[in-house]
Amino acid sequence: MKILYIAPIRLPTEKAHGIQIMETCAGLFRAGAEIELLVSDRATPIKEDVFHFYNIKDRFQITRLHAPDTVSYGRVGYLFYVIIFGIRSALYALRAGADVVYTRDPVTFLICSIAGVRPLAWEVHTAHPGVPRAIIKRSLGVVPITKGLALWYELRGVSTDYLHVAPDAVDLQAFSKVDRETARADLRSTLAIPANGKIALYVGSFGLYAWKGVDVALEAAESAPEVTWLFVGGTSEECETLSRGAYPNVRTLMRVQRKDIPSLLSAADVLLLPNKSGDPASERDTSPMKLFEYMGSGVPIVASDISSIREILDEQMAFLTNPNDPKALALSVRQRFERRDESLRRAERARKAVESYTWDVRAKNLITFLERRIRQFT
Repeated sequence: MKILYIAPIRLPTEKAHGIQIMETCAGLFRAGAEIELLVSDRATPIKEDVFHFYNIKDRFQITRLHAPDTVSYGRVGYLFYVIIFGIRSALYALRAGADVVYTRDPVTFLICSIAGVRPLAWEVHTAHPGVPRAIIKRSLGVVPITKGLALWYELRGVSTDYLHVAPDAVDLQAFSKVDRETARADLRSTLAIPANGKIALYVGSFGLYAWKGVDVALEAAESAPEVTWLFVGGTSEECETLSRGAYPNVRTLMRVQRKDIPSLLSAADVLLLPNKSGDPASERDTSPMKLFEYMGSGVPIVASDISSIREILDEQMAFLTNPNDPKALALSVRQRFERRDESLRRAERARKAVESYTWDVRAKNLITFLERRIRQFT
């Protein structure tokens, strides 16, 4: 199967969508697909080789298509950029002869559909009420990343035959190479805390999305002063801002290279996923890659008890806590240490469960869906 994946992004990018797109393409490549990733030629400050930057060994074809870089001009500039890229990518797709054209961008999806690109599949990461149902029904299929999103599209009249839920995933092989004791010692040395110091770790964006609950975790640190609350993933300015006025047991580190994530996670005592309730992006739409990496690490997880996370985790695999509640989050972190044996059993169950959520499993299931839809489509 020849798949053309279209993404109007600069590559490499420090944003999480770059990781997800590259891992998806690599998984499809390993599953036997002939994959071509079509991206824009926007300049990027990252000069590292794209495959090395994302720690991906499988080298598939990446094609860069020119589009005027007007993103810095705000919303109008971004829209102009994605429309021009969408038109040029649609023309490219009409000549490419792919068995499937695949995208996660709604503007690209709309333009390709209107231009007559077929068969066309759309991976969705949020609800898009502005996309006409008639256009969706002309597609090969819709790939929501959560069951909640699938239900949203189903209630809008999209047949279940068109829908395939594909949560994000993890590269488990990266965790098999980690020396946990060395990783623990190195992290505590970096932080200048005792070798037996307790660490609760959050990895990800500091301030891009309020619903990720970084503020909740910061406030929770007051109620568990014996624990070092470590936040990793910001720029130097973001780390400085986060640290300003924080409790003494709060520490920050800048964004680390992707290849170092398994060691970082494995060095912690508990991993934090404090997503907030009250926002559809958090409760319905999100399938956090870090959740699956947390599970792969074998380290106990404390996560908010919301529907999107419940699709993957339950109380047998993690400590689920009331969202938006710093004291409840701190209590769950303390329970991890008070109930050591039980917390480790939960972590092991999570590690076993995540074997069904690797990028390779995701890719094989996606290809099976696309092949079935192609037979029905033709």
